[in-house]
Amino acid sequence: MGATLQVYLLRHGETVCPTSFYGHLDVELSARGRAQAEAQARWLERVQLSAVYCSDLQRARHGALAVLTRQREAHGSAPPLESLTALREMHLGVFEGLAFAEARARFPELAGLRYHDLLETRIPGGETVRDVGARVLPCAQELTERHLRAEQHADSAIAIVAHNTVLRLTLAHFAGLGPAGYIRFKQSCGAISRIDLTAANSTDALADATIVFSNMLPT
Repeated sequence: MGATLQVYLLRHGETVCPTSFYGHLDVELSARGRAQAEAQARWLERVQLSAVYCSDLQRARHGALAVLTRQREAHGSAPPLESLTALREMHLGVFEGLAFAEARARFPELAGLRYHDLLETRIPGGETVRDVGARVLPCAQELTERHLRAEQHADSAIAIVAHNTVLRLTLAHFAGLGPAGYIRFKQSCGAISRIDLTAANSTDALADATIVFSNMLPT
């Protein structure tokens, strides 16, 4: 049996505009969101991380920096941090920056779409869920395989701080469900999920992937 790589998936905390659409918009965390990020970082103190990855949007980067601070305090040093554009949330096209009520008034037919519908349906100017998967999943696969190859003789752990659709797709992928399985994995603001992979299959990270827990809210 090979060494285990623990992959912790963290959804960013609540933002300052929880009643608006903000996929690619670089919005800040609210006071509650900052507290949620701190709770995630505090919970992860028990694990010594080899690396932290996040999207390049500040709501995810804030959470990643909180994790690094707590890692330094708990373990004497902080792991490297890498921000990746591929881990951005889904682009919401003409909905970007609109309050929910305004979107319903201006685009009533589009606003009637459910999150389930966005697997194949694109809001004008934006992405479908499959589009997001096309950039996120190769990135997630490469990151996990990188660490499985590098640390195949010892257990290790990494964290990825990102967004709702990004993490849903990642969980569905490693559960073997494909992009269509994204709807099964709710990801609340401030939640943590964990996937375990084994170095015995470093060339096929999907082969022995286990969803250990999903959408856990640390206290």
